Amino acid sequence: MGLLNKRMRSPLAACRRGSIIILALATGAGLAACGATMSELMTSSTVANYQPASLFSPSGYSLSNNADGSLRVTASGPPATPADRLEKIALARAAEYGAEQHLKSFKATPAHVTVTCGKSEYFVKGERNKVKPLDYRVVSIDVTYGTDILDPAARSTNETAETLKAQLASETIPPDVQAQAAQDVARQCGR
Repeated sequence: MGLLNKRMRSPLAACRRGSIIILALATGAGLAACGATMSELMTSSTVANYQPASLFSPSGYSLSNNADGSLRVTASGPPATPADRLEKIALARAAEYGAEQHLKSFKATPAHVTVTCGKSEYFVKGERNKVKPLDYRVVSIDVTYGTDILDPAARSTNETAETLKAQLASETIPPDVQAQAAQDVARQCGR
């Protein structure tokens, strides 16, 4: 009976090993495909759209909590995205989030604009490899929410979200403005 158990485990173990190898290869191929298209994801759209950012494409908005209880809303986009468009994306998401939480108003700090410069080369086993850098502009605001819409500094969450999202959907950035924004990012990254 011991011999039978060994034989029964052996095909099962082989099947498990095969499944693990296939899963590892599929995962590797999937990650390789994502890595290969990451540059395309950043450059397929010349300006950022109103969408959540992701691990594979930092273009879009993201939310995080600050230690003081306020919310940080960050919007990032390709180099050709002007800072004022990214500020609209951040404000639209801040307003939409407040509306989702049934809050009537919000206040936002002035936008903080930075540039993140991507790597232009990497090393593998001591060999230098050049890559197209993934530079992008980042705008962040800190937001507090309330129920008092009478405060002159406060904005209505519902109205602001609807207005800014409509503006973003219909807005067209002229090519010369995109080119100037991209040149500014390139200059800041030393390219």
